[in-house]
Amino acid sequence: MKKKIVIMILIVIWMGVVFSFSNQGATESSGVSGKVTERIVESLHITEGCNQEDAKIVLKNIENIVRKIAHFSIYTIGGILIYLELNLYNISDSKKIIYSQILGSLYASTDELHQLIIPGRSGEIRDVVIDSCGIFTGIIIILIILIMIEKIKNEIKIKKTIDK
Repeated sequence: MKKKIVIMILIVIWMGVVFSFSNQGATESSGVSGKVTERIVESLHITEGCNQEDAKIVLKNIENIVRKIAHFSIYTIGGILIYLELNLYNISDSKKIIYSQILGSLYASTDELHQLIIPGRSGEIRDVVIDSCGIFTGIIIILIILIMIEKIKNEIKIKKTIDK
């Protein structure tokens, strides 16, 4: 019961973080991703030797990539958390995967709908697809981790049996 509550709290925090990013107006949102992009470009010297106009175009294109990676990454975390919560219930593994994907994708959809009412923002089907891919990746990551943990536990049991 304690695990269910802790993971649910983490899911609510994750949803709050997603909501707060989506609740930013276009200028504020672009400012955040713009700063990250500038740091990446500066550290990798990407615009070195470019004139100002070309550097702006490069920055804008990289910022778009940074924004999409952010979408994917934050929803990967969501996929992990949602699956972990469902893993605590007595349902089949295939249903855990399907329900996790559905719940995560539904939240991504409502997130994009939310952005429709934020000044300067838009809801993008492309972002729902990216978010849903992030959810799926999170599910795969946590499944691999859980399988590895189970394998280690079984190896320890076998070793203990042999040592007796």
